[in-house]
This record gives sequence, structure tokens and C-alpha cells, in this order.
Amino acid sequence: MTSANKRGLAALIAGLAILPVIALAQSANQPAPFTAAQATAGKTAYDRSCGGCHGMTLEGSGPAVTLKGPTFMAKYGGQPVEKLHADVRRMPPGSASAIDLNTHTAILAYLLQQNGGVAGARELPSVSEAQAGMVVAAPARGGALTAGGAGPGQLVNIAPKGKSRLDALRPVTEADLANPSPNDWINWRRTRDVMGYSPLAQISRANVGKLATAWTWSLPKGANMMAPIVRDGVLFAYSSGDVVEALDATNGQLLWRHQRRLDAGYAHTGKKGLAIAGDKIIVPTSDTHILALDFKTGRVVWDHKVSAGGETALQIKSAPLIVGNKAIIGMNGFAQVEGGNFVLAIDLATGKEVWRFYTIARPGEPGGNSWNDLPLDRRTGGSVWEGASYDPTTKLIYFGAAPSYAVEPLRVNLNRPGVTNDGLYTNSTIALNVDTGKLAWHFQHQKNDQIDQDWAFERQLLDITVDGKTRRVVVTAGKQAIYEALDATTGKYLFSIDLGLQNIITAIDPVTGEKTINPKAVPAPGQPLVRLGLAGICPDALGARNMMTNSYSPATRLLYAPTTDTCVHPFPDGTRWQKNPDPATDGQYGIIQALDLNSRKVAWVKRFAAAPVSGNLSTAGGLLFTGDADRWFRALDERNGRELWKVRLDNEPASYPVTYSVGGKQYVAIGTNEGWLHVQAMRNVAKITPPPNPGATLWVFALPE
Repeated sequence: MTSANKRGLAALIAGLAILPVIALAQSANQPAPFTAAQATAGKTAYDRSCGGCHGMTLEGSGPAVTLKGPTFMAKYGGQPVEKLHADVRRMPPGSASAIDLNTHTAILAYLLQQNGGVAGARELPSVSEAQAGMVVAAPARGGALTAGGAGPGQLVNIAPKGKSRLDALRPVTEADLANPSPNDWINWRRTRDVMGYSPLAQISRANVGKLATAWTWSLPKGANMMAPIVRDGVLFAYSSGDVVEALDATNGQLLWRHQRRLDAGYAHTGKKGLAIAGDKIIVPTSDTHILALDFKTGRVVWDHKVSAGGETALQIKSAPLIVGNKAIIGMNGFAQVEGGNFVLAIDLATGKEVWRFYTIARPGEPGGNSWNDLPLDRRTGGSVWEGASYDPTTKLIYFGAAPSYAVEPLRVNLNRPGVTNDGLYTNSTIALNVDTGKLAWHFQHQKNDQIDQDWAFERQLLDITVDGKTRRVVVTAGKQAIYEALDATTGKYLFSIDLGLQNIITAIDPVTGEKTINPKAVPAPGQPLVRLGLAGICPDALGARNMMTNSYSPATRLLYAPTTDTCVHPFPDGTRWQKNPDPATDGQYGIIQALDLNSRKVAWVKRFAAAPVSGNLSTAGGLLFTGDADRWFRALDERNGRELWKVRLDNEPASYPVTYSVGGKQYVAIGTNEGWLHVQAMRNVAKITPPPNPGATLWVFALPE
């Protein structure tokens, strides 16, 4: 049957009632119609099948995105309704086939209604051919989250001419990146081993109580998780709205500003930061371009579009890693991306792609037999959420890949010779040759993850004692807050340390690291994830660990782990997951644990009412800086966790603190903003009322003169 015949048959099946709609849709783009009855039926179906994850008021929770408001409309407003319909038909993950087409269409009508659509006399058709020309009513122009704007391009505002710190700004060399000056912060976590440690000691345990605000800078509002870059007294901030600003790091004076207008169909997404290389600032954009900006003017040097199937489903959250002449960047996407997510390297001189490594193993290639014989277009996940680390001795980069999002096809092993349902390279530490992008080794921390327990966070490179000998190891933890160490050269499993916040894994083989899963934490075949009702399974989908980064102090030889004490419990009707703390902790959800990797014991524990939402920062002044969902930013004594200083900020410090020095004066900087879903959900955990006018600010602190 020809394509034309198929379309004709589909329209005939849909019924004569939709023919006027087809004619109208084909004549011009029109807001998608729907009836009040459709929207009402859609609400009933939504509450039953979707509300358990996305919230009964569409607010989103954890990895389930918000379905109402500016963020939602930034992605779908003005876009073809069949694009949104296709995304709706994929839900719930792993059990979409349990909902018929008409019910999915009713849910779509409900979403349109909740985002400003007005019901009428015509039903929204279920057949995609009949939806041709229909669009989701576009949001008003001018909002910070409006997609597209005036089309792709750049806006650059240059500060008035005159002498500034830009005059003395020096290019960043490979030697600088390998061994940064204590005065600068030129990698995402200062050093490429992702230690999160600064050798600056002017601000110390003895004087941190005097720390005061040195200056502030108002940032664009929106989801943002940046770590500033600081070089020679110039601070580069990357904010929501894809805004890059160069500021005098001593007083906040604007030196230049660059704002990107996005390609149509994209929305601004929160990112973790920038990179600096030579005389360029490397910028990952929300429409998946990689830009190189001149670091003294903000003007575009080159612009590389990352190409892949399902491009609007792709995002970039992580900050780039710079090694030699390459910028290395990971991609992530919740929805199906043709071929899966990947890491790529860009040539810094030309902006051309050098290599690409897919985090979803391909059929017929190494690891390709670990997907239950699924074709490539049904293999999903492997998102890269955090920046990579790099070891110059091994010349390997290290990063993690998230689980699959369509897990039901992997739930039951087919028991075919040579075929598994492990799902490589999800939940794995992946080591690649930095020059070629070829896989050196991998270690899968948790096979066939059915309940989104990401092992996708930072990989720290540390020298620790193992069996009486000093070894270079890769240390990481997933959402369960089980910390694992691997040999950095070979990937050999060394040991695990469970911080006691989970009951999903019941045993770990001390030789191989193979894990035994609690059978109560695995859904039965055909059982949708949102209907599990796994009372008492810990942690929930947001994890005991998430995107808040560890830090490590060479002085104490302790790793400082930010964690959250939560479990999954359903409401009586089983449709909503709710967080509850351990009653014995008196509602103190937030935890910092100091972990001795040599003895494999916890040195100290500090609890707070609210969960940590910032990365940790350790300094040679004996301090640990950390921020929580109740807007507190604190300095703790790294030896015992005793609180030495704190300040209440205008919003959550949902970013990565940095410290730097200019003219002999040390500063500590942290950005506030809306953060990501994890941050917003953590606020709800402790029943924190957000401020009525939440801000977005770069806060910079220093000791008084």
C-alpha cells in the first residue's frame, strides 16, 4: 500500500466528523481544537496513569518533568500538536501500550486546556494525519523561557570602553588546566580530577565567622546550576536564558555580555557551566550548539551544531572538559533519541567534531548483545549528566551514563545464548582514550536498572591506600549512596561502601562488585512503574545522592558526601510517591557524611533540616562549604562538621561554589536560582515555603578589609 493510500485509510477510519478539521488544518497552522468532554476524560486518565510521577497539578516531581507553565510551553508552544501527542503516547514509561490511542488523545486535550487552551465544539482527532497543521497555542513573546524568539543568532552587549581586567587576561594553556593556579578556577571542579578542593587558605576556621558579602550580581531567573570560571580576576558566569557574562571578580562590574537566541523548537535548559581554553570560552547551548566565544569580547569565534536524530529531545547539562586541543561534552535526553545519547569531542581550533562515543551499545558491536535483542531504535537512555574527569597518566577520560528510560523490554531475560538484558553502557563508569574516543574499559555498577537509580554522577580521581599500597582510583556513587572504587588504569573493582540510606541492594560480591537486588524493588512483567506502591523501598527516584557533588580534602583525606534521607511511600490510592524521613532523625532530611576511603568508615555525620542542593567545596583553610534547600549557605569545620558560619540567601544555592583570589584577597562565590527538578522537589521534602519573590543572584563573599 502506498503512503498516500495509508493516509487516506487513516482519515477514513477516523470518521467523517474530522474532515472539516483536516481541511482547516491543511489551510493554515491553527491552535489544536478539543472539547470540554475530552479534557475532562483526559484529567481522569491523567490522574490515574500520570499523576503519580508528574503530580496531580502537573507540577512535576523528580525526573518527571513539569507539564504546565513557561517551561512546558517553551518546549511545545507553537510546535506541531503531533509532536506533543507523540511524547504523550510514550507514557507511562515501559507501559504505554496499556493506554489506548483515544485515551492518550484525551490526556493531550487536558494538557492543552491546562496550558491556556480553550475548549470548543470540535474534538481533537486521534490520528496524526488529521492533526497536520495543528499547533500547540504559542506562549506570549518576550518571556525568558520563550522558545525560538526572533530565530537563531546572538546578542552581544559590550561594556563601555576603558581599562579593565580584560586587558591583563592571559590565555589558558594545557599546563594551566593540568595544574591550575590557586588564584584561578578554570575547570568545572577546579582540577580535572574533579576533587572540588582549593589550596587557598586565607579564609580559615579561625576567621570564617567574619565572612561578609563582597558583592552581588543579579542573574536571569530560571533553571541554572552553574559553576563560574575565574581567570586573572575575570569571572565568567553562565545563566538561564543562555546568557554568558564576564564580570570583574572583585566588584561585579560587567565587562561583556553574550545572549544566545535559540533555534526554533528548543527551550532554555539549566546547565552546569562553561569551559575556558586558550583565548576562548566554550559554551554548550540549549539548542545543542557548541560555541567558542572570544574571552575578551564575547563575540563568536566558531559555532558547531551537534547533529543527531531526535535533536530537540537532546540536551546538554554538563560543563565541557578541556584536554589539549579538544572540548569533550556529554549529551542527555529523556525522550527517545535516535541512536541514543553520547559523548563527543570538538576540535578547539576549528569547531569540528573529532570523535563520538555512544553510551548505548549498538547491535553487532561490543556490548550490543546486552539489550535483549532489541533493535537500536528501542534502546534508550545513557544520558550524561555530569562533566568528565581526566587523568594525564592514563590519558583516559572518565564519566558515567544514566539508566534506560524504557525498561519494560529489559525486565525479563530472553534466555537466548549470548544475549543478556544488562543494558550496556547504562549505570557504568566509562573510560575512553582522550585522543580517539575509543573505549578503554567499563564497569557496570548496576545492571538492568528498573527504577532509575542512576550511577551517573561525577567520577573523582584519588590516590588512596588499598591493601597497604597507594593506588590511583576512580570513586563514584549512584542514587543509593553506595560509594565504589575502581582501578583507574584497568577498571578493576576494588571495594564498595554503603552509607546506609538504601535497601534496594541486599548484597555486593566483594570480588566482582556484582549486586543482588531486593526482589521487592523489581516490578513484575507488565506492571507499570508508577503503580508499584513499593512502600519502604529506599531511596526514591530522586535518590539519596544526586547532582550535588562531593569534595575531597587532601589534608583530612576525607571525602565529603552530600546525601538525603528519604524513602518511597504511596498515598492510600497508590498514585503518588511521597517522601518521608526516618522518624528517628526528627525530620532532618539533609546529611553530610565524611567518608574515610582508606579505612572505609564514616568519620563524622552532620544532619540538617533541608537537603543539600549545592556542590561541596573543600579548602586548605580547613573549611567545607555547602548549601541546602532552605537557602542556607554554610561553612563547616572539615574535621568534625561543626558549623562555623552561615548566611541566608535569596533562593536555593543550586549550583557549585568556587573560591579564587585576586590581588591577595580570597573570595567565595555561589549562584542562586531555581535549580532543576531535584532542587524543587527537595524544597517540598522538608515542607519549605519558597520565598514569594525568589531571586537569581551571584553571591560573592570575602573577609572585611
